[in-house]
Amino acid sequence: MTPKLKISEFVLQRIARVTSQCSGELFGIMCRGTLTVLGFILEGKEKSSTLNYSKVLNNFPTEIDLCGLIKFGPCTDAEAHLSEILQDVDITDNPVLLNCDADGEVKASLFKHSQLEAISYEVVSEADLFRDYMFLRLQCSLELFCEQNEKSISLSLFTLRKRLASGNVAFSVAGTDVILNGGSSGSQVIGLSPEDTMESLLGLTAKTGEDDGFSAKIGKKKTGNNIIPTEYQVLNINMLVKISKDAQDEKLTREACNVTIDSKNGYNKIKIPLQVDVLSMLHRETKVILCYDILVESVCRSLRLIQSSFIEQLAFYKKVHVSKCYHMLPDGLGHFLTCVYPVRELAETEDEFLLEKRRSLHEQFGLRTNRPFFRKANGFRFRQDGSKLLFNPHVGVKRQLTDGRLSLVQGRYSYHHYMQDGFNDDGWGCAYRSLQTLISWFIYQGYADVRIPTHNDIQKYLVQVGDKPSSFVGSRQWIGSTEVSMCLNEFVKVDSKIMHVSSGEEMATKGSELVYHFDTQGTPIMIGGGVLAHTILGVDYDRNNGNLKFLILDPHYTGLDEIGTVLAKGWCGWKGVEFWDKKAYYNLCMPQRPPVF
Repeated sequence: MTPKLKISEFVLQRIARVTSQCSGELFGIMCRGTLTVLGFILEGKEKSSTLNYSKVLNNFPTEIDLCGLIKFGPCTDAEAHLSEILQDVDITDNPVLLNCDADGEVKASLFKHSQLEAISYEVVSEADLFRDYMFLRLQCSLELFCEQNEKSISLSLFTLRKRLASGNVAFSVAGTDVILNGGSSGSQVIGLSPEDTMESLLGLTAKTGEDDGFSAKIGKKKTGNNIIPTEYQVLNINMLVKISKDAQDEKLTREACNVTIDSKNGYNKIKIPLQVDVLSMLHRETKVILCYDILVESVCRSLRLIQSSFIEQLAFYKKVHVSKCYHMLPDGLGHFLTCVYPVRELAETEDEFLLEKRRSLHEQFGLRTNRPFFRKANGFRFRQDGSKLLFNPHVGVKRQLTDGRLSLVQGRYSYHHYMQDGFNDDGWGCAYRSLQTLISWFIYQGYADVRIPTHNDIQKYLVQVGDKPSSFVGSRQWIGSTEVSMCLNEFVKVDSKIMHVSSGEEMATKGSELVYHFDTQGTPIMIGGGVLAHTILGVDYDRNNGNLKFLILDPHYTGLDEIGTVLAKGWCGWKGVEFWDKKAYYNLCMPQRPPVF
């Protein structure tokens, strides 16, 4: 049966940025007769300078697999290349070819019976992906005993994968009594019917609209079903290993951080703690009983990725270091990618090692090299402490000017507002909260690896540098754009431009400058005027008639972190020029991106 074809909007956006004639491989997910293309990599001019598709596959979440080719320019050799990869395409019998011409037109074909057949496709938005798909995140610790050479490491990890794939493991879903088991009799589900779907499983962890531990709260009672989701939902999975026939299952949560050497019997063996951390992407209509095999494969995929990292470390360092899996969700890429890096900082040598790894990934995915996408600090921060912060609430806001130029914040941030963290700053803390939102952006984009400062942290710093008297600490005094720029320089080491606007009425003339800022820097802006502070997340600007709308994130909100309430009440939404006080002057703190990768 010929599959339906969908293509992520991120894929088409990335295609539009490729200007040279080249080719690459497509990766996607198959569910219910529909193939959704989620990403692609580009082949380098020198094959030896890039990873091939079989190696990079393990960096993708499980269930995202090779599904076809992409060609920029003429593709007279497409059938031959598709025949080459056909044996490695597991999710469809009909690989996809995307051909992109010089005018930006993207044509899709399916490879059927050794011939190409044109097919139409549907563009899938980020919100649609959030709504239709979810993730399983499995974390556990294992141990590897081997000699410190490539052959021994590869053989030992192969043996470990074989053991785990032979029915010796079970999985529990955090926050539920659901157990997934396997063995000679096949997969079993305890706590749910075999016919139940992932949607049912999500229901067990999010009863009556409770926070799911990752995405924005979307409760049916208060927000209805029309709220646009702003994140993927994620379920945490624990792995249990049968250590003997009579022993009970052991939940793998141990953590170790040292490689130890055992030189008994003349062997120079090492014990390496393995910190497995892997994602699986599933459609919400996937049956729960299918998850057992998916999770087993996810562990094996993670171990193959760790193996590749160890072999690279051997070649560079001449030894293996304890390593960690970092899940990246780069802005504009549209999908997760997992990297394995040594845990400990290794001074200049590590910088050189990781620099080359990052450079290769930037080249493969066609990403600019003046922004960080794959640094350790780019690791996606999953909810660990019950935090209910909202991320990117603007994703659910509809645009205003259909003929305008839409320029928005680029990347991920968290929404900070009055009364959060059990701290009462109602009436005076709006600039502090806007600053926290700005700092969160730099953290989530990988420019800084720090915690978000509290009001007290901010006040202490301003006293320390002599900007405020000692009585300022613990007070309820406001801060402005200048103080915000000083704190950004201190806490995340970035500079800011300050734009002075003489009145709210003059804000109507700043459309071009704000468009330029969001297009080139993409950072949220703190604006202070009178006794109020807000965060600007973007502008919608029509140069022809001068119409200008501002996307405002309002820190004066005092309610619960519920996406429906925030959007319905306009705490994150578009505002016209009349929003600004005509009699007040304004200062805009416009943070600048450091040129690093």
